[in-house]
Amino acid sequence: MILFENKKDCCGCGACYNACPKNAISMQEDDCGYIYPVIDSELCVECGKCSQVCAFQNHTETNTPQKVYAAAVKDNDVIMNSSSGGIFTALADYVIENGGIVFGAAFDSDWNVKHIAVKSKEQLRYLRGSKYTQSSTGTSFRQVRELLNAGKLVLYSGTPCQIAGLKGFLGKEYDSLLTVDLVCHGVPNNRMLRDYIKFLEQKENGKVLKYLFRDKSMGWGINGSALIAKGDKQYKKKLWQSSSAYMYYFLNAQIYRENCYSCKYACSHRPADITLGDYWGIEKAHKEYLGKNGFDETRGVSAIIANSVKGVEILRKIEKNIVIKCSEYALVAQGNAQLREPAKYNSQRDELLQLYKKYD
Repeated sequence: MILFENKKDCCGCGACYNACPKNAISMQEDDCGYIYPVIDSELCVECGKCSQVCAFQNHTETNTPQKVYAAAVKDNDVIMNSSSGGIFTALADYVIENGGIVFGAAFDSDWNVKHIAVKSKEQLRYLRGSKYTQSSTGTSFRQVRELLNAGKLVLYSGTPCQIAGLKGFLGKEYDSLLTVDLVCHGVPNNRMLRDYIKFLEQKENGKVLKYLFRDKSMGWGINGSALIAKGDKQYKKKLWQSSSAYMYYFLNAQIYRENCYSCKYACSHRPADITLGDYWGIEKAHKEYLGKNGFDETRGVSAIIANSVKGVEILRKIEKNIVIKCSEYALVAQGNAQLREPAKYNSQRDELLQLYKKYD
């Protein structure tokens, strides 16, 4: 079995890993830390299930936006602990209130980002906030299938390729599955993030206790912070996007995995029921929505793209907890280039990765 000819043909979603009946596939890091499926030929029986579930190579999305909105939750605590308007939490609250399970990306104790399942609103804090690295989906696709077959309501959030991978793995539609994808720039990897945090600790001569890619206390933007313990004291170090090496290379598209530069989901054909992102540029697109009776743009505003009837319906069910106003796809896409086209390949990427392999 050959899963892909070139690295650009694999998004690392883990669908093949989850689908293998013989556990012959493992997700392994390459020499720069990006994960790819590797087949153990001693265990493989060449059943072909790994290739069959690969949506990235085999399936073309045809969904088009049903409705587009600007929105924000009414709960101030939620919005201040969210990257933009807090809509993911409103959706997750609804699912949990109805006995469901929510899957999303969370840090583990070693600063890896992994998909986990949560059953309570209190646990949602682990899933809130942007995490600009590729999450490992692990065996979460298998867990989702078991829950759906048991009649459970499930919300699964992730990058578009992860949502497409889940749907490819499941192989059929489930009424009780709600999917949410993100307006994704592209993904670095966990090794790079771990190394960056280790670098911060060495530079500060302390221990990083908490890391935020985006700290809302610094305003609605892409500036983060790290809570650092040094001796018996703790302090917050602000990480401005222009001076944080990790964020600088991330925003300049120099550390994404190869397939991100030809991502087929960076358009209006999205695999999830709902697409969520920041409504960058709302002050130009909808000046009338801001102010005393509208959104407070300093706290963050979400862009919502409902890509299915199910997506439209679930938004109606959470209306009482959010402020929501109509918009247009073209207006949202003006401030979100990844809704128009993939990130452009940066010619410095190859040199940067060679330096990373040599010097860490």
